[in-house]
Amino acid sequence: MPNLSEFLGVLVQETARARMLSDIASVRIAETYYQDMYLKHLPIPRFKLPEVTIEMPVAVTEISGGNVANSTLLSKMRAEIRDDLSRFLTRALLELKQDTSLAGVISLRTLSTRTKALSAEETALSKRVATSVNGINDILFKNRDYLDINTIPIRLTQMADDLEVLLSRELTKNYVDYIGDGKKVNDVALRNMLKLSRELFFNSVTFVMKQDEVVVNIIGGTTELIKLGDTKYMTTIKITLREQDYEWSIGEKGESGVEERHLTVE
Repeated sequence: MPNLSEFLGVLVQETARARMLSDIASVRIAETYYQDMYLKHLPIPRFKLPEVTIEMPVAVTEISGGNVANSTLLSKMRAEIRDDLSRFLTRALLELKQDTSLAGVISLRTLSTRTKALSAEETALSKRVATSVNGINDILFKNRDYLDINTIPIRLTQMADDLEVLLSRELTKNYVDYIGDGKKVNDVALRNMLKLSRELFFNSVTFVMKQDEVVVNIIGGTTELIKLGDTKYMTTIKITLREQDYEWSIGEKGESGVEERHLTVE
């Protein structure tokens, strides 16, 4: 059985797909009109879905999970970030030292996930990085205001900003031999490391928060609802979707030779 978020996600997805199929049909009709000596002078029919309202019966079968205190979430986040960031920094620094041309290319997906025994250098760097990350975590999670769930929620954006500042200071001071020439930091490498660390931070905290989220499981299929029968278990979902169009904004080719594209609101 699906949970409520999956159920609503499918409704939104299918509504967007309906608009896509309509546009594909309009393009085909436009081609047909163009080929006809009379039709090509007429406007081409195209339909939009400015607002769609869907009302559906569902039955709630289970509500699991619940609110947890900020202190519990922060404890789990701290452990997750410590482990994830330590692994990332160790692998990224080693690859940068071995090939400086990777300064702006390394990504979270391309980093090696080797499980072989660590070399002496890898072991030493791993311990060195672990010490650095523990120090950063001590500062990052010291703000006691985060712990009071009734007044101040966990401010993840602020924490991500603080992490960038702390990590930049640590890399610039103690890891020039890996992200520079031993005397000067490679600015491209530093920016890329900070960007990826921020991405990793949000991946880590999202993973922790999803473990404790409230989940509402439902039955939405017609056959299952008919079998359920008794209306006292039923509720109704009414969802209104309002259309907002996006369009591709195509820019000049940059230094990389790749055409720049951005999705913008129409």
